[in-house]
Amino acid sequence: MGNTYEPGRTRWTGTAGWLMVGSAAAAVLCALAGVSPYPPLALEACLAGASALFAACWVAASLHARRVPRKVDLRKADPRRRPPERPRGRLLRIVLAFGIPIATFAAFVVCFTGSGEEGRRSERLERAGYDRHEARIVRLTGQPVHRPATDDNDESYTTDVVLSVPYEGGPRDVAVEGVTTGKYPEPGTTAKVYFAPAHPEVGVGTWPARPYGSEWITLFLAIVLCPWPFVAGAAIKSYIEPRALERMRRFDPGTHLPALGLLLLGVLALLPLALEVPVAGFTRLWAPLALPAPALALTWMARRA
Repeated sequence: MGNTYEPGRTRWTGTAGWLMVGSAAAAVLCALAGVSPYPPLALEACLAGASALFAACWVAASLHARRVPRKVDLRKADPRRRPPERPRGRLLRIVLAFGIPIATFAAFVVCFTGSGEEGRRSERLERAGYDRHEARIVRLTGQPVHRPATDDNDESYTTDVVLSVPYEGGPRDVAVEGVTTGKYPEPGTTAKVYFAPAHPEVGVGTWPARPYGSEWITLFLAIVLCPWPFVAGAAIKSYIEPRALERMRRFDPGTHLPALGLLLLGVLALLPLALEVPVAGFTRLWAPLALPAPALALTWMARRA
């Protein structure tokens, strides 16, 4: 039985190639699933690093395979027993077609990931029982700003006040800025603010630990944007020719090295935000540069193939 791998491909190139793709896919899925709710995105960064390492292994294995002579089976094959040729690379076509748009969407999600400081602060407040409660107004320390009722909002007043906050250990007077009430804020009336009854040290605020609407905004973006990676994937799949795909399976320096370089630059652009490590004084400035990297890499390979 002769070697069933094409020239330049061996069992090692196949293993390294699928490990590279699998690590990248795992990093993308972890980013979309929010495995790390806020930076540092250690697991995602490790998986992306593993994918880069396996890519280097794939290149090295491919270069070695090109120097190894192919084994030839000298036995004459019976044409009547030749098995029918099956389309090859079907799974790779699906990975390329849908993986590229989904990877772009994952990079978009990472770009809007909140900071680690905000995430840790929100977790501390939620564990302390930080929620919305009523507190009595002791006195006003500012002039109320009146907002008349509109079709979208009710009438409201906003001003700075001193509140008698009913903590479990006894009420405390606390000065709070920007308190909004539905009626004119007179002493003795109540206002709804955020505090933890058992933990006075966390303070009093006018906003929740996680801003209102963040879940709805996330759900809205998911509904609006999620179908597009699959639409784009279906379009890409229809344009990938079998012969071009077969050429993509074999390492070619002029085709794969620039594509891998573009993908690596995309990962490096996300790292300052993912790990919260400022580069040139910025963490979020570089992240949007990662968005076109997957599409550019696929475009380059398709044109070369």
